[in-house]
Amino acid sequence: MIKNSPLSLLLAFIAGITLASGYFFLTAPTPSQQEANVELIQTQSKVSKEPVEVTQVSVLPTMEVEKESADSDLGSDHSKEQLQQQVKELEQALAVQKATVKSYQKQLRAPSDFEQVLLDKFDQQTRNEEWAYRTETALQDFLITADLTITPELVSAQCKTSVCKFELVAPKGNEEFDHRQWRELNDKLVKQAFWQQFKTSTSTSSDDDFQLLLSTEP
Repeated sequence: MIKNSPLSLLLAFIAGITLASGYFFLTAPTPSQQEANVELIQTQSKVSKEPVEVTQVSVLPTMEVEKESADSDLGSDHSKEQLQQQVKELEQALAVQKATVKSYQKQLRAPSDFEQVLLDKFDQQTRNEEWAYRTETALQDFLITADLTITPELVSAQCKTSVCKFELVAPKGNEEFDHRQWRELNDKLVKQAFWQQFKTSTSTSSDDDFQLLLSTEP
């Protein structure tokens, strides 16, 4: 027994090494397990990044909507500016047209040679109080008693010695008054006794006013 103990010890040592090697071999990870672990780690890494990508994508539509809204506001402001500019140009054109119309009206109302003669005579004459008052009052009474469709307003009645100057206007706020009322007035005036004393006359009229210049002299 004593002689064989070294051999027995050697055999026991070899057996122990063999058992330890088998244990480590069995517990060591196989290549497939390593690949699975690597894939698991990569998968976990990818999953952790997905929420960040989703958050970034969800922000893009909001930014686009805000940009579209800003573009729409800019377009609306530009359209308003264009409309305001067009309105301003139209107002300026209208003002020019009104000035042109007034100029034409002044030219049309410029006194003729005959009218100018009566105006000069009127300015040179003195007032015959009795005749002037009687004639002016007769016109005022006529406007009160005449059966006119629409009665105009007497603005001015001035008589001198033989020349009278009358100015009448359409009543305020009456949109139906036009040249037809002036014609009706004139047709009825020429039938009045006090009117028949005038030998010469001239007149200018529009829808709004009627001016008469008359003389008892031929």
